[in-house]
Amino acid sequence: MYDGVNPAAWNLGIAATAVGDWAAARRAWAAYGIEGIEQGAEPIDGNFGLTPVRLNPDRPTLKHQVPVGIGDTEVVWCWRRSPAHAVIASVPLPESGHRFRDVVLHDGEPKGYRRRGDQEVAVFDELARLDESGLETWQAQVLGAGPDDLSELEDLVGSRGLGMEEWSGIRLMCSDCSHGTPEVAHDHPPASSDAAVIGLAGSEAELRDCLEIWLADRPGITLAELTFVW
Repeated sequence: MYDGVNPAAWNLGIAATAVGDWAAARRAWAAYGIEGIEQGAEPIDGNFGLTPVRLNPDRPTLKHQVPVGIGDTEVVWCWRRSPAHAVIASVPLPESGHRFRDVVLHDGEPKGYRRRGDQEVAVFDELARLDESGLETWQAQVLGAGPDDLSELEDLVGSRGLGMEEWSGIRLMCSDCSHGTPEVAHDHPPASSDAAVIGLAGSEAELRDCLEIWLADRPGITLAELTFVW
C-alpha cells in the first residue's frame, strides 16, 4: 500500500506490532517510508482512516500461516490505528467470534476491494486478534424503520461510544467475490426486506436508553425485541 524502499521493514513493523514493541514498530514504519509516526515507546494510535478487514480469513496470507480460526469469515469496517493494526468499528455477527472494538492485527497486502462512497478501498486480512473489547453484543428487531431512521439511530448510538450495524442489510458472498470487487462480480441473493435486524454493542442499560430516545418521536416504529447475543 505504501511506496517504501525497504520491504523488510514492513514485516518488522507487523511483527513488532504483534508483540507490542512499539518502539521497534515506530522505527520500522519510518524505515519503510511512512510519514507522521514519531519515534518513541508509546503505543501507536494514529488515524489511518476506515478500512475493511477480513476476520478469520478463509485463504492463507502467508505460506506457513496459522489461520485465526476464531469463527466464520466476515469483512468488517475498522478504524485503522497504524499500518498494521485496527479497531473494529462494525458490530460483527456473533458467528465471527469477534466484537465491536476488538483490536486486530492485519496484513498490508490488499485481498479484494469494497466501496466507500465514491472510493474503492482495499480489504486487508486479519492476522491475529490483539485485544478483546469484552463489549456485549445484542440483536434488535424493529418494524417500520426507514433508512433515515436507522441512520439517526446509528448517529445516536455512535455519539455514546456504542456500536450499531444493520445485520439485515449484510450481503452474503462467495469467497471469490469477497476477495475481488463485489460490484462487478456475479449476483448473490439480496438481503431480506422484512423487519430490520440490527446488531448493537454496549451495555443493556445504555442501549435501551438510546432506543427509548430514538422511539420517542417515532410512533410508527416498533421495537419487536432486544435480545442478548453474547
